[in-house]
Amino acid sequence: MGQIGVGNQKGKWMKRLIFAGVVGGLVGALIFWWYQTTFQNASVTNFIGHQIVTQGKYSFSKTMVGWAVHLGVSLSYGFLLAILALVLFPRSFFLNRAASLAVALFLGLVTTLIAPPAIQITIAILSGKGFPSPLWGFNPASGHTLWNHMIFFLVVWLLDTVYIQVFEKRGKKA
Repeated sequence: MGQIGVGNQKGKWMKRLIFAGVVGGLVGALIFWWYQTTFQNASVTNFIGHQIVTQGKYSFSKTMVGWAVHLGVSLSYGFLLAILALVLFPRSFFLNRAASLAVALFLGLVTTLIAPPAIQITIAILSGKGFPSPLWGFNPASGHTLWNHMIFFLVVWLLDTVYIQVFEKRGKKA
């Protein structure tokens, strides 16, 4: 009997993980791109696609390559936050949401800081150049770049919270 309950819980967690990781990652990616093109007049998606295709001398679409990388990173970040949110105080709705919100804000800050070297490494490896040296410096943790990263992780966190409220009905009195 205990195994059935454990299996059901794993199934609930898997659905939540997939929802937050995939839907959160995709919605976050679109909002991230929109924010950049609206407030920064450029997008990292275009930059990365152009750099990989040009440096690697590939005959692929720069737009498609840029979006493939952008979506890959966004889905990875979405799943990272979703996994962390699942393991933080899983039995307490309030503690889980508070702790996972703190993690979302922390990830927004950290990913802002490491964005330049991460972009440089991605371009170099995917264009066939190997690991770059020296690496670009860290971003300052301020301005549009910080806000964009924060918004991305807050979107994933919010969609995870909505999933819990709507599909799991956790945190509400029956």
